[in-house]
Amino acid sequence: MNTEDHGFRWDGPADRDMIGDVRRTIQGWGARAGLPDDLVAELALASYEAMANVVEHAYPDTTDGPLSIRINREDQRLVVIVADQGQWQSAAADDLRGRGLLLMEGMARELRVARTPAGTTVEMRWPITPNQPDTTHAPQNAETGHEDAEDRLRDMAAITDSALARLGTDAMTHETLTRVRELLGADTATLLVYDASSEHLLATASIGIEEEVRQGIRIPYGRGFAGIVAADQKPLIVDHVDATTVLNPLLWEAGLHTLLGVPMVAAGQMVGVLHVGSRAQRTFTEHDISLLELAADRLALATQADLSRAEHAAANALQRSLLPSRLPAIPGFDIAARYVPSATSGVGGDWYDVFRLDDNRIGIVIGDVSGHGLASAVVMGRLRSALRAYALDNDSPGVVLDKLDHKAHHFEAGVMATVAYGVIDLDENRLRLCLAGHLPPVLAVPGRASVFVDAPPDPPIGFDLRTRQRRCHTVNLPPGSSVCFYTDGLIERRGRPLDLGMQALLRMVSANRAETTCTTLMARFVGTASLPDDVAVLIAHRSGH
Repeated sequence: MNTEDHGFRWDGPADRDMIGDVRRTIQGWGARAGLPDDLVAELALASYEAMANVVEHAYPDTTDGPLSIRINREDQRLVVIVADQGQWQSAAADDLRGRGLLLMEGMARELRVARTPAGTTVEMRWPITPNQPDTTHAPQNAETGHEDAEDRLRDMAAITDSALARLGTDAMTHETLTRVRELLGADTATLLVYDASSEHLLATASIGIEEEVRQGIRIPYGRGFAGIVAADQKPLIVDHVDATTVLNPLLWEAGLHTLLGVPMVAAGQMVGVLHVGSRAQRTFTEHDISLLELAADRLALATQADLSRAEHAAANALQRSLLPSRLPAIPGFDIAARYVPSATSGVGGDWYDVFRLDDNRIGIVIGDVSGHGLASAVVMGRLRSALRAYALDNDSPGVVLDKLDHKAHHFEAGVMATVAYGVIDLDENRLRLCLAGHLPPVLAVPGRASVFVDAPPDPPIGFDLRTRQRRCHTVNLPPGSSVCFYTDGLIERRGRPLDLGMQALLRMVSANRAETTCTTLMARFVGTASLPDDVAVLIAHRSGH
């Protein structure tokens, strides 16, 4: 770190705790350099915000990438340059305006942001007038202007306090709402989270009108005060609170007269709405709006991260509960399976299942719901349960998939899934198979080259294919043979033709015991790699006698 009087420079890792120390060092350097107190405060706060954006967005796949800051005097101007070498995601880069840029624009007199493949550079400038204070943002009364500037900085610092980031999400939300209500002189402060599946806003935290949370208030997207804020993604002030302007009766029953609401957006996605209310008649200023937007941006990040963690945990728990914990013991067969979630989403819509039917028959299925995350896992669970129910009442795999297709089209609009479903007849040792857009399984017979089952492919689930019957194919399973079901995540890799993966699969599947073949496939196709997609493998091997 270099802090000579003629300039300041620092190079180091983009670490949240460290940049707090850098901010304090900048303040000390500014004081030693004889800069005005208000300029030092603006300089330190804006620099910190620029560095915080680097920490949050410049290195999404790594941690503590390089960060540099330079502060120099140039022709009666103070120039600050904050640079990184990260690869900003486009959504995060666009979202810069919603968070850090709001504060930086309010502090610096000039601001430029340059993004290149080699990194992002933020340049900020302030005029330095030795004998005359800068009045660019000040009212005519210099003393009042100085006090107003200090108040604005103090308010913003209270919202961007780094100590808040070290709190848990619930504590951070409660403390931020408390500070917002006090700083704006409001009576209430409420956070509503957007639920995309139901298209409603749900009250999740409130200060001053806690009944909103306790009574489970839900506001339709696009309707009423909060719904319009979410849909328009713009601040909104309502100075007459009643049934004509606000859907939630608790607000007008509480005697609120004026409401100010702002959207909560993170990474380009609607997260929710933050609003404050006043029982007295009042006017919210531009500073009030900016301050509430700043708080909304901080809350949006924390809320989105918390929702992501909760969704990931729920999806994992759901998938674990739906995948068979123990495969059934089948006379004359041994069965093995594997499931590996993707490295990016952690969980998805791949599944496999084996279940007993009547008349000495076994149902065997593997499927892949499009998409990732909790939504796909939930759909997967519903399709799995429905298929099991249809399989109990229908002997033909084609009829079962027809019913599943109709169900998905009616109740899961827009969902697409590939499914391979077959019934093993233990008396005749044959497999009756139907493919709904799924890749064909591999058949390995002792003394022969492994082949893909020549089953006719029909469209995936979700197309409501009722104009024609789905087609089935019968596969004989001689002693010692194996049939290998799989999802495309096992063999498909970006930049490589799918045919290459399929040919490699043929070479690796042999007429061995199911567990041996599973182990071989996972070592060959997965190994230690981080997978971009889910992988499911299911193998049934008939004993050799």
